[in-house]
Amino acid sequence: MLEELVGVLFFLFLFFICFLLSGCYARGTRRKTTFVVKEKGTLTHGYVNEGNGSTWTNFMIYTRDGRALKNVNTIWYWKWRSTELQAKLQKGKKYSATIYGWRIGAFNIYPNIVDVREIK
Repeated sequence: MLEELVGVLFFLFLFFICFLLSGCYARGTRRKTTFVVKEKGTLTHGYVNEGNGSTWTNFMIYTRDGRALKNVNTIWYWKWRSTELQAKLQKGKKYSATIYGWRIGAFNIYPNIVDVREIK
């Protein structure tokens, strides 16, 4: 019984540490940027093998200056309307945005759009 409790507490401790580090990453890498939308799309991750497996899809924004930005919900900025934001962005228009994160190609990690406003 005591060993099971120690195992559960250790798991909860590791989960808390990972959650805390995720928040530090999201808040610590926040910055402003501007971009012009070249294309909008989706990027599917994961695997399916004969109908088994799992995938998830990110909304993506591709900019005229060659960057790729993701547009997904995030608890750290209380953002829950990625679908509506994706529909709002239009090709050829210029936007000012708050983003967080880095582009890490080896792990398919992209900066995430938190807030966006059109520049007229």
